[in-house]
Amino acid sequence: MLLGFLDGQGRTYDLTFGTLKRRLWDVDGAWHAELGETVGGGVSVEAAMFVQTPKSHLLLRPTSGTAHASDRRLVFLAAEDAERTPDEPTRFNVAIHAPPTAVDHLFRERGGREVLEIPRPEFHGLLESRAELTARIEAEWMGGQTATFLLILRPLSAGREAVAPLRLS
Repeated sequence: MLLGFLDGQGRTYDLTFGTLKRRLWDVDGAWHAELGETVGGGVSVEAAMFVQTPKSHLLLRPTSGTAHASDRRLVFLAAEDAERTPDEPTRFNVAIHAPPTAVDHLFRERGGREVLEIPRPEFHGLLESRAELTARIEAEWMGGQTATFLLILRPLSAGREAVAPLRLS
């Protein structure tokens, strides 16, 4: 699972703003797809994420954006106009250990946005309520340990549409 940032040229960065030397899309804006993979059009959705291990912690504040999916992965990309302040420069609820000028550069000059990329095998169940869809995810977390995450997608209809290409049921 990728929890991090995507700049305007499709390059990925982790939560420490370190480059992952990987692109999610090319300079023309086309998704980098695996052989035989077709990434679907975007679904407008609000996403929030909690890490459950060792205790529940809000990791991604409720954020509007677009979800793209194939039969292999789900990618959520925060909206360009998602609220970011000098005190909270990212929608991720984490301490930032990067110089403020670097953070500002990524978001303002490089078109950076928060991104979640979740491979299909890391999904371990869906739960629907009247207003939202909650996905249980198990993935590697800090220190190489496996952690449980809850991804909440709102509204329910958009959440269903966003995960449909994964064929989880």
